[in-house]
Order: sequence, then structure tokens, then C-alpha cells
Amino acid sequence: MFKKFKEDVENSLVEVIRKLDYTTSDLKLEEPREISDLASTIPFELASHEGCSPQKIGKEIVENLKIGEYENIDRVEFSSPGYINFFINRKRFPKEVKRILELGDNFGHAEDKTERIVLEHTSANPTGPLHIGHLRNAIIGDTLSRLLSTAGYEVERQYYLNDMGKQVAILVHGLENFEFDDNKKPDHAIGEIYAKANKIAQRDERSIKKLIVDFERGIDSVEDRFEEAVSLCYKGIKKTLHKLDIRHDISVRESRFVHEGWLEDILDKLDNYTVDEEGSVQIKFKDIDKEFVLLRSDGTSVYALRDLAYHIWKSGRGSMIDIMGSDHKLYSKQLNKTLSLLNTPIPEMIIFEFVSLPSGKMSTREGEFISVDELISEVEKKAFTEVSKRREEKSKEWLRETARKVAKGAIRYDFARVAPEKQITFDMDKAINFDEQAAPFIQYSYARANSILEKSPCEIEKNLNLNFNINEISEEPTINLLKTIFKLEYEVEKCAKNKNLPRFAEYLFQLASKFNIFYRDVPVLNVNKNKTSTRLAVVKAYKIALSNGMDILGLDKMEEM
Repeated sequence: MFKKFKEDVENSLVEVIRKLDYTTSDLKLEEPREISDLASTIPFELASHEGCSPQKIGKEIVENLKIGEYENIDRVEFSSPGYINFFINRKRFPKEVKRILELGDNFGHAEDKTERIVLEHTSANPTGPLHIGHLRNAIIGDTLSRLLSTAGYEVERQYYLNDMGKQVAILVHGLENFEFDDNKKPDHAIGEIYAKANKIAQRDERSIKKLIVDFERGIDSVEDRFEEAVSLCYKGIKKTLHKLDIRHDISVRESRFVHEGWLEDILDKLDNYTVDEEGSVQIKFKDIDKEFVLLRSDGTSVYALRDLAYHIWKSGRGSMIDIMGSDHKLYSKQLNKTLSLLNTPIPEMIIFEFVSLPSGKMSTREGEFISVDELISEVEKKAFTEVSKRREEKSKEWLRETARKVAKGAIRYDFARVAPEKQITFDMDKAINFDEQAAPFIQYSYARANSILEKSPCEIEKNLNLNFNINEISEEPTINLLKTIFKLEYEVEKCAKNKNLPRFAEYLFQLASKFNIFYRDVPVLNVNKNKTSTRLAVVKAYKIALSNGMDILGLDKMEEM
């Protein structure tokens, strides 16, 4: 309903501005939380052009607005010195609540769009377990894919699996020299071997180079060794991602573009590369200091050339979005410039800053990192302690499962709520706090709503035709909750369009906050029949909206907490 209300406000303003013969390209709409439901500051802009006061123009606009022609607008008011305030039509609330109850799981989902999106995320090298830098990539990518899907886009989630090159060659060499620990999770065992192999890599450089050359030549025995090493690690990586309900639709192996002849085609199409004194092939850009290397002096390809092939291939599958760490800023510029030279669409790059922990730096090369598995384990322990304090009468099995869901939500929400361009210091205590802006606060609010519905004498889950009487709605907590519920569709589309995960995380927190105030101040069950029916409909609509929003953020729903 809020989406339609906003459209009515926009149309009414456009109509009156045209009628009054004013010119503007921006209606200057804002979403104030207390004063009104929507406000326009356009009188200030028009006043600067017309040479008169904002009050004069604002009052003129309000006097000429034909509000009666727009069913979702209740009234409009002018506020000094130049604000036009719009209020949503509460008479439309019963119809909207009924619509939400009928839509259920589909509430908030937009109509299918024609655009197909290929979203690549995580894509960590298979040389060890994921660390929390990879985790931010994975959570941004997975949450964004959920948001875009809900907004009607067809989304294909890809993991670009780096199954060749120098790092994998070092790993393969390490597996020949160090024992693989079968008692450990495979990606952790691989990580230990890779760290050891790096220490001898310089000494055994010739053997490692030979592995790289033999792989590109297609020698079967070498390919098998690379495949075994990569598959072992990737199996462990996927298991870690699944703990957080993060999955990919397909994984694309880097080596395919070598063996299918893509690299030769790219070099044939490029005419501006140079060959340095040592024989390496590279591109030099006038506005970028660092050269973009494509081939080594021995003729073997580097990651960049294979990545170009990957982007050309996936550009034929849809609009591209890449999630990358801030250490790839320079690389992303080089990649996009080269793709433009190849007349290939460039991807939308979402660059994120890294995550810090009190334990210090993370480095898969030196074997000094905080793995995602370790982080999940620590957060689960903390969540178990917190949940046990609240529900000490519950069984250990219930407490462990609840702690697992709380920990998963805490991690996902805390990473999603911060804009990618901002650094994160992950604070475990705040992330599992039931009283702050964190996942447990939202999850607990869902459980509260569920508790009310379960205690109801009505068969609420089956009875969607609850009597919603607008005359029984007078309390501000109920009105504010309903207004926030009605915003779900609007927030989904707006946040998807702007790739704005923090805004959606904030919206869901505000939705839960509004319900908690409603829960505190407005009795639902111990009132007269009409009030009970109306308020049960509000609670049911809230549960639907929150549930669908939680699905987008990947938060588990619990019937009790």
C-alpha cells in the first residue's frame, strides 16, 4: 500500500506543478518518521528559481492539490517554512490487511522482471578454509541474491572456482611433500598443507612452474592431481557456507577457459597489448599506473586473462554483478577497461572493506587467520550461554539448536547491516544481543507474534477472513505498526534497485521494534471480540511481513525463544 501511496503523492505533485507552470526534475520527497507519512521540500527549490518565499509556493501547491482523486492519500498539510506533508488513507487499511493475509508467503514479492542477473560471490581460492573476509563477500552476495529474487529478478549465483594457477600448483606440490590429515575438515587440512608448501615454494620454484606448464598443456596426470586438491578443499568450503544457508547455483571452473580455447580468441581480438623484455604479455593504460599482465614470460596464462574469458562467457547469461574485496579496486578497473576494449558489457562491482577482529590480521598464506568455522563455533558458544540464561528449563538439545539459529542469524545480520564500503569490527556480544539492533531482537519478536497466535482461540492459520474493523484501530502503536508492515513491498523494490542491504536490514529492525511497542502497549486476547479479531489480523499480517523479510536476510524463524 505504501508503494501505491507514494505513487499517488508523486502523481498529484506532478499534476499540480504542471498546472501552476513550474519546472522541476525532482519532487524532493522524504520519508519522515514522525511528522507525516511522506513530505516534499520542493517549495524550497522552486522558491530559489521563482524569487519568492517557500511559504507562498508551498501554500499555493497545497491549495491546488486534488487529493480527492487519489484513493491512497487521506490529506495534505503545509508546514512552515516550506514542507508539504502527506498522510496515508487509513480507510484503506482493512483492504490491505486482507490482501496481506491472502498473499501470505508471496507478500513482498514483486512481479517477474525480464532482466536476468548473474551474481558471482565468495569465489575464494581453494587453498584453505574461508576466513571472515571471505565471509563478508559470501553474506553480501547471498543476501543480495535473495533480495533481487524477491524483487522479481531471475538470479543465477555463481562460484568462480580457481582450480589452476600458481597458488593451486603450490598446493599440489605441498600434497606431494606433506601428509594430509584425514581427521580434519578437508579445507582445514588443505590450509595447513598450503601454509607449509608456501615456505618451501621458493626453494622448489622450478617444480612448481613445471606443474603450471604441464597443467596448461593438458597432461592428464597433472590435471588429476589439481582436480583432487581443489575438490578436497571446495568440499570443505561448501560445508562451511551451508552452515549459514549460503548456496550457489553453479560453480564455474577457471580451467575450462584454457582448455576450450577462449584465451587465444581474446589475444587475437586485443591489439593494444605489449610484450616486455622478459616476454610477458601485458596491457598498459594511460590513466592506470600498473600494467595488466595477461601471459607470463614462459607463455602460461595468469588469472587476469582467464578472468576476462569468464566474464565474456557469463555476460551472455545475464547482467553481471561481482562482489569483490577492496584489495581488488585496481584490478577491477583494469578488468573493466579491458572488457570494454573487447566490446563486452562490464559488470557492476560491489567493493567491500574488510572485517577486523581483536585477534589481528588474517592471512591464508602464512596460516594465520580466523576461519569462518572457528567464528561460527565461538558465536554458537556465546549464544548457547545467552539462551541458557533465558530458558534454563529447556533440554540441552533445544538449547543447542536455538543457539545455532541465533548464532547464524547474528553473523548474517551483523554483516549485512553495514554498508560494503565501511569497515566492520565484528563484536560478538552486540551481534547476539536480544535488546539491540541485531538478529536475536528480530527473531525474538517473531516468536512473540507466534506465541500470541498460538494462544488465540481462533484457528488463526486457517481463518484468513478475520474481521478487521478500522473503528477498532485508534492506538498509535497499532497504526505505526501497520504503516511499517505496508512498506515491505516498497522497501524490497527500492533496496533491490539500489543494492542497499543496510537499508533493508534497518527496515526489518524497525518493523520488529514497532511490533514490540504494540506488544507492550496493546492487549490482543483479553479484550472484546471485535478488538481481538482486529488485533489478531494485525499480528498475523505482521508475522507474514517479518517472516518474508527474514527470508531475505537469511534469518531462521523460531516458534519460541
